[in-house]
Amino acid sequence: MELEFLGFARTMSGWLRLVVVSACAVLAVAAMPVAGIPLTAVFAAVTIAWSVAYFRWIRSGRNIRLLTAVDLTLVTGLCLTQAYTVPASQDRHGDTWILVTVSIVAVGYQMTHPGVAGALAALLVAGADLVGVVLDRPATWGAALPNVLWLLVQSALSHTFYRLLLRRSRAADSAAASAAAARLGWQVAEARRTAEREHLATLHDTACATLLMASVPGSRIRPEVLRAQARRDLERLAPERRRMDDVVLTELLAEEIASHALRVLVRGDAELGPVWWPAAAALRDSVGESLRNVARHAGVRTAEVSVGRVGHRAVVIVQDRGRGFDPAAVPAHRQGLARSVIGRMHTVGGRATVESRPGEGTVVRLEWPRG
Repeated sequence: MELEFLGFARTMSGWLRLVVVSACAVLAVAAMPVAGIPLTAVFAAVTIAWSVAYFRWIRSGRNIRLLTAVDLTLVTGLCLTQAYTVPASQDRHGDTWILVTVSIVAVGYQMTHPGVAGALAALLVAGADLVGVVLDRPATWGAALPNVLWLLVQSALSHTFYRLLLRRSRAADSAAASAAAARLGWQVAEARRTAEREHLATLHDTACATLLMASVPGSRIRPEVLRAQARRDLERLAPERRRMDDVVLTELLAEEIASHALRVLVRGDAELGPVWWPAAAALRDSVGESLRNVARHAGVRTAEVSVGRVGHRAVVIVQDRGRGFDPAAVPAHRQGLARSVIGRMHTVGGRATVESRPGEGTVVRLEWPRG
């Protein structure tokens, strides 16, 4: 906000100088007697040319110190030409085009050179204007003094408003920076929570599930099967290179399905095309947790996995015809589906839904991206 305001102040000052001073210079030529027009026209042309150059220079922002020195020299010199640029009939100082020009310059400097530089510039051009009056019309300098003092008051007011707006711009920048820092902190914290949830979900789906199978009294699972499962658990839990490429989803699903003791009937497309790795991993792990739930709770040894596309979405459905359950009656501490399926799919921008009724089996529908 501050940089935008400073740029606007420079541009506004340049436009004000270009339009008002150039118009005053043209009117000065028109107000002069015929005999004085040629010399006044020369000063007016120089004034207009410099106003154009000043406008382009101030907007570029290059070498402001040199611009200030040249500008104040020319404006001060213009103030001293009042004997040649102000008609003799114009005896009131407040009616001269020089005063209007000096007012625009002094006020503009408060927007481009705030602080001591702006105050010194206003004092310099105001003093030069008064000296020009004394050189041209010595008897009227007393009447011109209130106008010069008012010019300084205008400069002070311009400086005050500039500082007020600059302070507001800085406050807006500070508030925006604080908000951005807060958003960044929230995003970092959310990323940590997401990573923790993913780790807990992976731990739930792998080592915990394997240990549960091994601890069941009278388990008929062969030792070599448990060893193979434990090896896959370790591979899944080991930190792997962060991948962002596309992979073949059907190959990941086939590998996951083959690791389960259930009889799984696979239907649908043999090839889904490339799928973003984080999404493919989430679909794979969600299918694995769904099949483990079938083995633990459904009371059947068969399940069906359907794979396909609906428009731009990859859709995977895991279905069984087991005993089913009431999703609303699941205890709060049982978060297998909520964390390992629904939460996991939500993390990658997908969606998971679970439909089940007692005695009617269960259907888990996975979609990526979200439909």
